[in-house]
Amino acid sequence: MKDYLGDPAFPDDVWAAAEPEAEGMDRAPLEAGLAHIDSQGLGVHSLLLVRRGRIVLERYGSDEGRRLTPADAHQVHSTTKTLTSMLIGLAISEGRLPSVDAPVVDYFEEGEIELRSPAKDRIAIGDLLTMRSGLDYEEGLPENGRIMAEEYAAKVFLSRRMVADPGTRWNYSTGDSQILSEVLRRVTGKTPLEYARERLLEPLGIRDFEWGADRGGTQRGGTGLSMRPRDLARFGWMLLCGGRWNGAQLVPEAWLQVATRKHVVADSGYTPGEVYGYHCWIPRFGGFATRGYMGQNMYVLPELELLAVFTGALVPTENADATLDDFVSTYILPAVRVTALRP
Repeated sequence: MKDYLGDPAFPDDVWAAAEPEAEGMDRAPLEAGLAHIDSQGLGVHSLLLVRRGRIVLERYGSDEGRRLTPADAHQVHSTTKTLTSMLIGLAISEGRLPSVDAPVVDYFEEGEIELRSPAKDRIAIGDLLTMRSGLDYEEGLPENGRIMAEEYAAKVFLSRRMVADPGTRWNYSTGDSQILSEVLRRVTGKTPLEYARERLLEPLGIRDFEWGADRGGTQRGGTGLSMRPRDLARFGWMLLCGGRWNGAQLVPEAWLQVATRKHVVADSGYTPGEVYGYHCWIPRFGGFATRGYMGQNMYVLPELELLAVFTGALVPTENADATLDDFVSTYILPAVRVTALRP
């Protein structure tokens, strides 16, 4: 992987570069980790480490033979879900949604949703955030991709039959995320992209991004976001700092605290035994994480003032999250030798 740390050809108005030692990290474990990526051909497209607000490692690989650089945007897949969660928290803080207990069907007109039942009427915003809607959905089916391109895909997903009572069974569902995205549009009067740009992305200085939408114009709440790794790191660092950026509180700290704690154990077989919050994960080594198909992962470790950002095309895809979790615990965490906060 090519080293771009402090490369003057790619200046940045936010990120200053520092050698790992200057920010309390040992170089040897990091170098061993980079050698492991190369020797195993892991398919990591980018790896950024931010410690105490400075980039201490920035490496880029290749994608189908094309050398990647800090200028290249990357599809982050299900890391999009964490952005959607933050937007829901903002909508609640602004009084656009009353709480996570609000029934989802309240935001759809009579006749829009099929197969209405007492159980479906009990699905709350919080059930969608924790992937416990009880709606029939199997992640990865081609049919879901076709539905996601339809006009107002959320109505199709919410019209499916119930297979469990809301709040009782965890089932990874990008369909649940799409319903949240549609609710956001209806309560804010803006597309999720417009709302995100105004409330989060513009204040973070993120302008080079794309976010795919269904045919009705509602962004895909669980996928479809593309941005540069350095910009993704801006989002991650804001989360690490309790929702603050440049002195402004962009995301309510109280929302971050509840969104990034354990709400359910993911026991459906998708990622058995893992801990899930509100559209984010809680790794075994602490902090919280975003995860996207084939390794679009962020690891946010506030107690260590440490952020790790990965993009890639790791295969086999079903092992990507475990591979990156192991990488963080084996090579990145052992490099941290100073944990005291910067004065």
